[in-house]
Amino acid sequence: MTDKMAGDIFKSDPRKVKTEPTKEEEYIRKTFMVKNKYSDLINRKAYWERREIKDVLNEILKDYFKNKKIKEYPS
Repeated sequence: MTDKMAGDIFKSDPRKVKTEPTKEEEYIRKTFMVKNKYSDLINRKAYWERREIKDVLNEILKDYFKNKKIKEYPS
């Protein structure tokens, strides 16, 4: 067994798991509930355009938020 494998995998506190993307990462993994019809449309668009679902969804969200002013969280 190597030193990396010898560590206790249950020692890390799940509340301290990093949720913000690092500078190297452009994406963050999240789970959302989406209506079936929208999920199907996104999947079909990705299939026919030979793109990844995440890229189609990011394009849709980019267009939606393009001219929106969203307030920051209160401090």
